[in-house]
Amino acid sequence: MTTQKIGIHSLVFGDTWTEETAKFACRTAADIGYDLIEVLIFDPDALDPGMTKRVVKNAGLDLRLGMALGPDTDISSTDPDIAKAGENTVQQCLEIASDLGAPAVSGITYAAFNNYSAPPTQAQRDAVASALGRLDKRAGELGVKLGLEPVNRYESNMINSLDQAADMIRRIGAANMFIHMDTFHMNIEESDLPSVISRNAHLLGYAHVAENHRGLLGTGTFDWHGYFRALQDAGYSGDFTVESFSSKVLSADLVGGVSLWRQGWSNAQLAAKIAFEQIQSHLAACRASVTPWPL
Repeated sequence: MTTQKIGIHSLVFGDTWTEETAKFACRTAADIGYDLIEVLIFDPDALDPGMTKRVVKNAGLDLRLGMALGPDTDISSTDPDIAKAGENTVQQCLEIASDLGAPAVSGITYAAFNNYSAPPTQAQRDAVASALGRLDKRAGELGVKLGLEPVNRYESNMINSLDQAADMIRRIGAANMFIHMDTFHMNIEESDLPSVISRNAHLLGYAHVAENHRGLLGTGTFDWHGYFRALQDAGYSGDFTVESFSSKVLSADLVGGVSLWRQGWSNAQLAAKIAFEQIQSHLAACRASVTPWPL
C-alpha cells in the first residue's frame, strides 16, 4: 500500500461553512496532522469558492469535494425537469472542482439522498446511465473526475454496493469516473469485503472511513484490520477521509436526515484526533503485516 493522504470531513466540525467555521475546521485538522479536508457542497450556488480555496490553502491542506443530490435534483426522477436539474447540479459541482483545483467531486451523484419506497425501474436506470455518460464527458473536459458513492438501502435505491457502482461505470464506458467507498454503507450492504474490494480494485478511487454507527472511530464493530488489509492486497492507492458524526455539532435538519438519534461524541477535536490515530495505526500495521493494538 503506497503512502495515502488522510483527510477529514468538514461535517466532523459542523454543517456550516463560513469563513470563521472553515478556518476553525482547517486549522484544527492541520494541527492534528491531516493532509486534506473534504467540503460537502450542500448548494453549489451558496458555496464561496474564493474563501474556500484561500482558507484551505492557508492551512496547508488539500481539498476534496463531496455532494448529495436531493429530491428536487434527483437524476433518477421520472420528472424530466427534476432529472435535468440534477444533472445540471452535478455539472455545476464539477465546474467548481475545476475552479478550485480539486481533483474530483464524489458522493450521491446518481440519484437523491432519499428513502425510496420502490426499486428503480429499468427506464430510470437507463436515464441515469445516459446522464452520467454526459457528466463523465464533461468531467474529462474539465480535467476532473466524478465519483459514485454506493450508499445503504435507506439512503438510495439506485447504487447500494460496490458491484452496482462498477456495473454502472462499465455500462457507461466511463473514462473519468471512480468508486467512492464508505465503510458505514459497506458494513450494511456488502457480504464479503475482501472479495468485493478485490474484484473492483481498479475502480476504487476514494474512501470514507466511518464506524458502523458513524460515531467515534474504533468504538464500533467494523473490521478495520480486515478492511485495510484487503485494500493493501488490492493495491489501493487512494486517500482516506474520516466521517464521524455527532448531534453535538450538527443542525436538526442534518441530524434528522441521517437519523443521528444518539450523540456520537461531545468533542470534535478529540474525535478527529482519535480517528487520525486509528487510521495511522491500521495503515502502519498493514505495512508491517501485524495487527494493531487497540487505541
